Amino acid sequence: MKLFFLFLSISLTSLAQSPCGDWYATLKAADLQLVFHITKDKKNHKVTIDSPKQKAFDIPAEISLLKGNRLKVEMKNIGFVFEGVYYADSIAGVFQQGAIIENMTFYKEAKQNNKPKRPQNPKPPFSYDIEEVKFMNLQDSFYLAGTLTLPKNNNQTPAIVLISGSGPQNRDEEIMGHKPFWVLADYLTNIGYAVLRYDDRGTHASGGDYASATTLDFALDGESAIEYLKGRDDIDSNKIVVIGHSEGGLICNILGARVKNLSGIVSLAGTSIRGDSILQIQTRLISESNNTSEKELEITQNYNREIFKAIVTSLSISQAKTELEKISKRWTKVMYKNDIIKRNEKKEVIKSVSQTMLNPWMYEFVKYSPSEDIKNLDCHVLVLIGSNDIQVTSKENIEGYKKLLPKNRKLQTVKELPGLNHLFQKCSLCTISEYGQLEETFSMDAMEEIRDFLQEIWD
Repeated sequence: MKLFFLFLSISLTSLAQSPCGDWYATLKAADLQLVFHITKDKKNHKVTIDSPKQKAFDIPAEISLLKGNRLKVEMKNIGFVFEGVYYADSIAGVFQQGAIIENMTFYKEAKQNNKPKRPQNPKPPFSYDIEEVKFMNLQDSFYLAGTLTLPKNNNQTPAIVLISGSGPQNRDEEIMGHKPFWVLADYLTNIGYAVLRYDDRGTHASGGDYASATTLDFALDGESAIEYLKGRDDIDSNKIVVIGHSEGGLICNILGARVKNLSGIVSLAGTSIRGDSILQIQTRLISESNNTSEKELEITQNYNREIFKAIVTSLSISQAKTELEKISKRWTKVMYKNDIIKRNEKKEVIKSVSQTMLNPWMYEFVKYSPSEDIKNLDCHVLVLIGSNDIQVTSKENIEGYKKLLPKNRKLQTVKELPGLNHLFQKCSLCTISEYGQLEETFSMDAMEEIRDFLQEIWD
């Protein structure tokens, strides 16, 4: 994953007069069809995007037409970028959003693709009750929407809140065609527990603003979910556990330290080290998995290191912005001299760095250290990290948890699960692009670890 820039080289073998029209492609990594609607209003081109599977239509985006029939389509608030070349019958280029980088070609007509198999997706009839719910974030005054699954004919049921990872996620934490939170909720409800999962603020059916939110804001949403469950007559308010994945695991640390009488937390690939360290390790491993050259890897790692340091030591976003511009100007010269970027891409790299790193979420994530929250955990703790996770590495984060967890009489289990990736799938290549290619959604080994933990603290 390259946080700061996307270098694109496409030979221009054919030219088209205009990119206007409706263009269709499928993002293979997520099994997600995307549609570009490109129009021209006087001198300016405009674009909206459809994602039919997500029931999202006419999403406004920005389009820039560049020299050589190149174009760029962006949704900056979610880090969506497509850059390519338009021809008479197609638009060919590269899509990037977060860790996903994929070659894509848009055509005038939608092409049919075979849907990947997802054998773990729950299928009716269900042996439990399913309730669509809404609950209020009282501090920020908006409703969050979710699904509560409940064992039939049970009163005072132990309950679980699921908290998703980074990026705008729906209640199933749907990614690359997988629905891990639905699979996990189905499994846990079938063995006797109520499970609440919900859409992130500002996404799908939930209110609020996603783009301006930080990890601490998402923690407030998780706390609101806990309070909602405590207020229900059919839930045992003394038996509530929070399970979080990735950033959700980090949020578990916050909630475990903050919420009184919480039974426990389950951190799935959650972090125990500061955000800048996480990103530095993550970008290196993902770049290596994408076969980035040693020279480019060394330069971008050194560039990242200076950027992260400037953010960590800054007192405000405005102060960080000034420092980031100085650093980026110096390093874009280095990248140009080493043939990593072209001369006319320098300004775009500098702009991209500021937009990415000074986003409220990213700025706070880089600066935030989980250490104080972990030291103050006064509930039962389960930490699981896959041995082949290249986004939240097991070695550094398991070591951090073991060092930081307080000495008390609570159950504390910290485990590396062999052979599993960041999504808790048994992997072969163990790259990010493999997530969507694997049929397994969530390893039974991980689910059984969660089951054993819950039975030990509750039964």
